[in-house]
Amino acid sequence: MKIINNSIQIMKAATLNLPLYFMFFALSVSITACSAGIKKAEASKYNADLGIRYLQKGRLKLANEKLLKAISQNPNSAKSNHYYALLQEKLGYTKKANQYFSKAIRLSPKDSELRNNYGSFLCKNNNYQAAVNQFLIAVKDPLYSTPEFAYTNAGICLRKANDQAQAEKYFRLALKKRASFPSALLEMAKLYKDRKNFSKAQAFMLRYETVGKSTPEALQLCTTINQKMGNQLKANNCKKTLLRLFPESKEAEIINETLR
Repeated sequence: MKIINNSIQIMKAATLNLPLYFMFFALSVSITACSAGIKKAEASKYNADLGIRYLQKGRLKLANEKLLKAISQNPNSAKSNHYYALLQEKLGYTKKANQYFSKAIRLSPKDSELRNNYGSFLCKNNNYQAAVNQFLIAVKDPLYSTPEFAYTNAGICLRKANDQAQAEKYFRLALKKRASFPSALLEMAKLYKDRKNFSKAQAFMLRYETVGKSTPEALQLCTTINQKMGNQLKANNCKKTLLRLFPESKEAEIINETLR
């Protein structure tokens, strides 16, 4: 009889402790899963950063490999989807790029850099109004540190859409944010050159030359504007610099054609 009673007591104790055992087991499983999730997220970030560096260096095959791996490890990483979209754009896969840009926007709708890059992509593909909308969303973010980029991009896109007045408005907004922003100064010089207002074009060109780089586009513009203003010495200097620094550029080819 005692043996039976002891067995019953042991069974009761085991029954009472059963939920506690399962509680610790569930907690252990949860901690393990959480730890695995953290490791996967860290691995995804590591591969994304590698992929971005490869993309910046033009090593596109490796960039593709690492960014795809990052996305497989963490499909909800806005950063991985964003840069994979930029890679697809660079590779010429427009539909795929749009798909990953859209996903990144859903995951991180307040990312102004992402909005700006998506706007640039849309503008390149002649979706002008949608592009401008993305740029304007970017500049509405008070934490966005470079709104002059988005304003200038909006202006460039509107010029492509042949809306010169609105384009000028956004270039001026960019310069209001940063008076020495080279891209906006160059765009204003181009805009006034196209309007045949060469004195204003020259004024913006001079401002650009104090802060901007000697690019093929800028040197060709400098040549044209100064020729129109009768400043042949400056025009010749710009032309020579273009042919010396960028002999293979399309701008140099155009200049060479005019010399024949």
